[in-house]
Formats: sequence, structure tokens, C-alpha cells
Amino acid sequence: MVTVFKTKCCFEFLLSNVSKINTTVYSPPFGTSHDMFWQLEFIPSSAEEPDHCAAFLFAIPNHEEANSSGVWSRRSVLTAKIYLKNAKNQTFLKKQSVKMNSFSAKLSGWGWEAFYNKSSLPEHVLFGVEFDRAEMGLVSQKWPLPSNQQLNDSIPQDLVKAWEGQLNNPATSDCQFNVQGQIIYANSAILCARSKYFELVFRGQWLESDITKQEILQSPSKDQKDSLNHKDIISQRCNHVIDVTDFHHQTFLEMLRFLYTNKVTFVDKKDEQNSQLTPLDLFRIADKYLIDDLRQHAKSEIFKDLNVNDAAEFLFGTAWKYPELKEQAMKYVVLNFVTVRQTSGFKNILADPSSYPAYTDLLNEILAELFPATGSVNTGKPAKEEIA
Repeated sequence: MVTVFKTKCCFEFLLSNVSKINTTVYSPPFGTSHDMFWQLEFIPSSAEEPDHCAAFLFAIPNHEEANSSGVWSRRSVLTAKIYLKNAKNQTFLKKQSVKMNSFSAKLSGWGWEAFYNKSSLPEHVLFGVEFDRAEMGLVSQKWPLPSNQQLNDSIPQDLVKAWEGQLNNPATSDCQFNVQGQIIYANSAILCARSKYFELVFRGQWLESDITKQEILQSPSKDQKDSLNHKDIISQRCNHVIDVTDFHHQTFLEMLRFLYTNKVTFVDKKDEQNSQLTPLDLFRIADKYLIDDLRQHAKSEIFKDLNVNDAAEFLFGTAWKYPELKEQAMKYVVLNFVTVRQTSGFKNILADPSSYPAYTDLLNEILAELFPATGSVNTGKPAKEEIA
């Protein structure tokens, strides 16, 4: 067993001949744990306040953070202070706390444009950051597992095309999906291997309408008679016929394509209005059919495109139905509330709260985040000096 100690720590770097520094200086990367790295930035003359130097702390995302669209929660529990010290007598020139709950995919740096007056800087300065805790211990020497993206990139394209060619191919299929008047063919063995939901459906243990061909032949309804007249049903001996009523044909086909190839295509945001291949469409279908990888892909796309103009309507109209979407959307709205509350979307919600079933609960939760019981106030207003 490896013992990990948690202790206070600081990282500081000597800046010599400060008056002669005329370009931005970056520290070497440093870490507060085996997978949490940082970097300091010193700008001798701020773009906004030329008579001051600027100082920033950047978070270098690890693999988990790089694939997350929300606040990086492990960093938010730390306390950090950026400082400047006189290198000669070790006295602090300035020390200021960093807003640690702001680090995310949308905001990887935090600091101040006007951190310290240039004319008051000594020639030799220690530039550093102090953390309230860091993990110290031996890191297990193991090669990291490849990411999904690395696995996808390693799959030869001709193999992907070959698998894609098997989708909706009656000759290699044993099940038929009736989706909004259109028929899609697939292989149940592939679907069972990729989705627990389909495995249970084909075993007859869940609610989806799975009707075997023999059952249709014994007592067909009018619609089923029409299906039986379809030449492909008769010729290809489909063992399962499933009616899908809650998703669009395009969405369902793209979900099956992911199960066959591990690839997914999302429409551009500008084209979402006339498409059923939006990240939200694919998140919903992945959520129903228990396809975790697709759900995570879709979730990342959703929050990558989220902005202050549509954040409130997304939270009140859709995200509240899905806990993992609600959590991140709530954090985004609270963090940017000063701007969000001025948007037309938020004003529309206030004007017609009855159209939003979770209106009261969500609004109370936002207020609780903005005005916690401790008496402190989090306005969600970003500092003037923060950088993305």
C-alpha cells in the first residue's frame, strides 16, 4: 500500500533583472498531486494597466478534466494564493487569493492584470503560489490506459467502413426496427454486446415492444400484416420486430451507427434547428439505451456549445430532467448569473414560470448558491482580471 501525505506547499521562481524583462514569462509546470499540474504566468507590462505587472495561475488539465465540460471539482477544494516576494530580504510584496472554483474547460486561468506597480518592483523577485495542501507520495508506475479518442484513432478507416456497411443490411440482420414509418435492420448480437438495454430487450425482460416473427404470423394486426408484406421481412427471416415510437428515425440510426463503429456525428450548432442529430437528441437516446460512451460524447458537446444566452432556458427547460446535465448547467448559471439574468431567455422564464415544471425548485437552488447560509455572497460575476 502506498501512503500519500497531504501538506501545505509553495512553488516559487526567481525573476532576475525585472526591469529588463519585456516579454511574458512562464514557469515550468509543477504539480500538487500526481495528476494535477499548474503553471504561473508573469507579464511585465499589463495590456490593460501598462504601469502594472500582471500575474496569473493556469491549470493544466489532466485527461479526465480535458473530457469534462464542467467545473474541475478536485481543484475547487484547494486554496491558493499568488505572491511576489523581494528575493533579497524574503519580504512579501503582495499576496492574493485565487478563485479556485472557477477552473474549468471554459476558464483555465485566473489572475490579475494589475497585480503590482512596476515602479515598486525590486530587481530580483520571487514569483510564486502557495497551496493549502498537496499530495506527497510514491506514484504507482503504470502505463495509462488509452483514451476513447486514442482507441478510435487507432481503428483503421476501412474497418470502420466495413462495420458501417453491415448496419441496415437485411442480409446480415436478424432484427427489424420500425421507426416512424421507416424500417432499420440490425444484428442483435452486436446490439447486445454494446448495450445492456438491448440485451434485456432481446431476452424479453424489458418493456420495449419486441415481437417475434412467429408471433406476428400467428395473430397479425393490420400494421403487422403490412409489415409482413414487405419483401425484406419475408426473405431475411428477422427474428425480432421492434416498434420505436419515441425517437426520430435519424436519431435512432445514428445511435445504431455508434454501436457498430464507435463513431458519432453531431450537426453544427447553426444547423441544429432542422436536425435530429443534435447533442441533446443523442444524449437522450443514449440515456435511454444505456450507452455510456455515447452519452458522455453527447454531454461534452452540449456543454462545449453552452453560452450565457441559452444557459437559463437549457437549465429550466431541459437539463433539470437529467441529474448530470442539471448539475453542470446549474454551476454554469450560478457562475455567470450576473450576465445570465440579463438575457432574454431568463426574462422569458420569469415572465411565464408555469411553463417550466421545475421553476420554483431551480430558482430556490440558484438563490441558495448565490446567497449561502454562511452569509457570503457569490454573485457569479467573473473578476475583471480573469482570463480564459
